Amino acid sequence: MDLKYLTKEGSWEKNPPDLQAEVLQGKRGRLLVTIYRAGGAGLHPTVLLSHGFPGIEKNFDLAQALRRIGFHVVLYHYSGSWGSDGAYAYAHNLEDADTLLEFIETNTTYGFDKERLFVAGHSVGGFVTAQLLAAHPELKAAVLLAPCDLGGVMGFADDTEPKRLLMDIFEGGPIWLNGTSPAALYEEVFANQASYRIGALLKRFGKRPVYCLGAVQDECCPPAAHCLPWVEELKKMGGNVVYEALDTDHSFSDTRLQMIEKTAKFLAEQAQKTE
Repeated sequence: MDLKYLTKEGSWEKNPPDLQAEVLQGKRGRLLVTIYRAGGAGLHPTVLLSHGFPGIEKNFDLAQALRRIGFHVVLYHYSGSWGSDGAYAYAHNLEDADTLLEFIETNTTYGFDKERLFVAGHSVGGFVTAQLLAAHPELKAAVLLAPCDLGGVMGFADDTEPKRLLMDIFEGGPIWLNGTSPAALYEEVFANQASYRIGALLKRFGKRPVYCLGAVQDECCPPAAHCLPWVEELKKMGGNVVYEALDTDHSFSDTRLQMIEKTAKFLAEQAQKTE
């Protein structure tokens, strides 16, 4: 890990960085995958990066920056989104993420360091990241960027701002996706709100480091509803969590470099601890 390359290029005589594409077989057909491989020989710590809903912001700039400092980064598109086969559903997001993690853990050609695996996600990708961390004890740490606590906010009263914003998310996303609708998304989260609460996962986080970065002006997932309840609960349980916030919108539109720097520093520190 070398943070001096966060915003500048390295030079390579051998084993330069490269870009790979994979088409994996998921439960509903093809999953489209992009792999940013860091330069240098040998194994590299690896980040599975999950985008949000519907995924207009894909965080390629974050992936590029993490690659420059020494991470392999794996991005993917959920079933029913951005060219991947099948119908979109939040449950399918979780199955797809498991498929990707299994690929990383079994692949022997790309140089993934199986002892230094990390997960990160933005918005609904933060929800996916929390579910992955809870389900997979082999993961070393997690980053949640403006996460969407689907189950937590579904329990809010209908006349509250966080609940209204969640309904807006359900309404606005399906036009970009296949095989879903606002009603289907609502019904899925309503039926699964207990297991879709990030707060329900905390015991399974254990003592593994978690970094949550909120957005003060978040117009989709305000941190007072989507971050602070489970962050405070995890702190009371003695969990290893750091929370910060940037004065920006849900996509970190005018603080991309700050978001990238904070994420990179956290992950680099965790990767160095597990060398």
